[in-house]
Amino acid sequence: MKISPTVSIYKIEFDPHYYHRYKSEIADIGQSDINKWLDSIPFLKAEMDHFFSVHPKLEREYQQLVLRENNNSSISNDTDYYIVDLEYANMENGSRFDLLAVKWDSTSGSHKTAEDVRLVFVEKKYGDGALNGSAGITKHFEDLFRFFSDQSKVATIYLEAETMLNQKIELELVRGVKKTINISKGKPEFLILMANHKPAKSAFKRELKIVTEAPYYQELIKLVDIKIPQASYMGYGLYRDRMMTLEEFLNGN
Repeated sequence: MKISPTVSIYKIEFDPHYYHRYKSEIADIGQSDINKWLDSIPFLKAEMDHFFSVHPKLEREYQQLVLRENNNSSISNDTDYYIVDLEYANMENGSRFDLLAVKWDSTSGSHKTAEDVRLVFVEKKYGDGALNGSAGITKHFEDLFRFFSDQSKVATIYLEAETMLNQKIELELVRGVKKTINISKGKPEFLILMANHKPAKSAFKRELKIVTEAPYYQELIKLVDIKIPQASYMGYGLYRDRMMTLEEFLNGN
């Protein structure tokens, strides 16, 4: 669903590329008929579900699960991260990240004061199919170093992330959070969210070893903390104590 402002109204559209069964129920809705669009949401979801059953995007599905678990589930107040945006793209500075998040420790003291909420950038990988080449780990880290080396680019994202997070809180899309959040300017994190990596395969460790031996790596970790999340008993919640550094992962800790 695409919502665009015009002079006097908001215009609503649905991409006909996804039509399968309910085209007649959706296609004739007026562009600003909000009540009919709200009524059509189950049909829109059915169309999307059918499309992705034929053209699956497992990484996209995994993103949705991570967002739901950490933002709006029965355990979301106990996790240490909230998801701000999926498929984040900033046209002004050319940055793109699979997920944009914040780290906010789930202790009662931290939740009460919200004084140390850190910005988090996330790269997700599903399986072992895209670990090298133009979309691989080493290429991504080279781009990451160029991005974090220009702190003006990083600074532009802080305010945008803060605005998006507080919009979600205002719309009650983040469970249990009632206060306005200010993201601190402390050292950000970068997470490699690896879903269903086969431990017996060596490609992931091989690519990470190349990264840690790269000439830029020591400078990069001065700018951003790099972590690999581990699951907590098969869930999708992100917890501070389940984060590994690249060195810990490579050493088998």
